[in-house]
Amino acid sequence: MIARLLLAALLATGTCTRADSSTIADAPAGSAATQGILFEIRPPTGAPPSFLFGTIHSEDPRVVELPVPVSNAFDTSPNVALEVVPDASAIIRAMITMAYTDGRLLRDVLPADLYQETTDALVGIGMPEEAFKDLKPWAVVTLLSSPPSETGEFLDMLLFHRAVADGKRVEGLETMTEQLAVFDALSETDQITLLRETLATVEQLPLVFEALIAAYVERDVDKLQHLSEQHLEDTDPRLATLFQEVVIDSRNRRMLERMEPLLAEGGWFIAIGALHLPGDQGVVALLRKRNYGVTAIF
Repeated sequence: MIARLLLAALLATGTCTRADSSTIADAPAGSAATQGILFEIRPPTGAPPSFLFGTIHSEDPRVVELPVPVSNAFDTSPNVALEVVPDASAIIRAMITMAYTDGRLLRDVLPADLYQETTDALVGIGMPEEAFKDLKPWAVVTLLSSPPSETGEFLDMLLFHRAVADGKRVEGLETMTEQLAVFDALSETDQITLLRETLATVEQLPLVFEALIAAYVERDVDKLQHLSEQHLEDTDPRLATLFQEVVIDSRNRRMLERMEPLLAEGGWFIAIGALHLPGDQGVVALLRKRNYGVTAIF
């Protein structure tokens, strides 16, 4: 499940095909149609419009080279909102949350066979034991489930750095603590189960990453959702249900509540993970239910 969450994190935070940027007709209120990754949002109050952009957590050149419609929307927006502001304090908070602080080590928590399998997998991706010895199992899952990095300039980080360089106002819709609480609140038993599942499928992940990026480049958000759901089919149903509510649906509602004051101002470029866009409980549908005009423009 967390492997899926990290695949969701991949979607939670593309270049899209250089197709034309013709406008897709505004769907009726309550529609779950979400073809596209860039939407113009018009509040019912008549405030200036803002933009909603679905991201994917990747540094793939097809993703980080922003297409012209997205780049134009970003450049013309004086304000930028991200899921989390990835500044130094947030990174430090993440590092603290991912590690045990009670004196235990990962080897104290995992069965011996699982610890050895985990060590082999992490060393295989270039991480020495000293670097992961005090991590919690869920943190190891995030490492194993994330796409390999060469530059560290994932799309969400690129947007943050570009916003800062341009002198834009930057806000976060969530705190790092809130995001990581999704994982940190899992029981140790569930964390260990997820680690076993991840290790069993880790060799398949490059193919999964490529399928997700290909769908993102096509701006097919519904396909992204379908691929994500497929990845959950072999997961414990209880964990799959928990994932959908805690990682997707409840965060959709929270981010919507926090973006509404920004939308009331107008002039915001709001970037959230693409997996938060589609579905009846997705942010696009929730905005339409609240009478916002939502038009896909790319």
